Amino acid sequence: METLKQISMSVVIELGMSRAQLPLTLKNEVEIMEERIMSEWTGIFSNSESRPVKIDWSGGEWTFSPQMRRVYVYRRHSGWSTLRPLPPCKIKAGSTNDLGYPGGRLFLFPGRKICIDDYKITGKERKAIFYGTHSSFMLGTGRQFTATLTLSCDQDEEDGVDHMRMVVVTQSEVDGEDDEVKVQDFVRVDTVERGDTLVSALQ
Repeated sequence: METLKQISMSVVIELGMSRAQLPLTLKNEVEIMEERIMSEWTGIFSNSESRPVKIDWSGGEWTFSPQMRRVYVYRRHSGWSTLRPLPPCKIKAGSTNDLGYPGGRLFLFPGRKICIDDYKITGKERKAIFYGTHSSFMLGTGRQFTATLTLSCDQDEEDGVDHMRMVVVTQSEVDGEDDEVKVQDFVRVDTVERGDTLVSALQ
């Protein structure tokens, strides 16, 4: 169970609140926690289908930016492809974040629109939990879901390799039925020199 101090720090960070009125010791710990989030969570992660997403975090706001996708355009006598950028998904705590279809692809609901209403970071467990709803053919109000991102490090690899797992749990539309669970694994594909906060991305 989190202490009152830990809860207070999380609220300040997630809502991007001013640190001016905080006691000096708490202010320093908030800054350390924020630096840790920046160091651990920001970067480029790719799933098994080689679809990388860049994660940024600043002032309590997440930005998930899917990398370029190849779009095939067919003409009468020839076909060619081009790279097109995908729109980023921005999520801020304490407000409704309408992510539409891009958010549906990001949170494993392709072809559906989603909204994220809030999120929570648990520093010790290295988890970020997002709470939202996705469009439903049966329910006009949408179906509620939680998406939990968990970081882990493979110590068997040289220098350690960061892994991220997304587990999405959707509440059942029918009483008595099991909730729907989806899982997607990612691996970090950029290199981060934490001392210089320099990111060299494999794009």
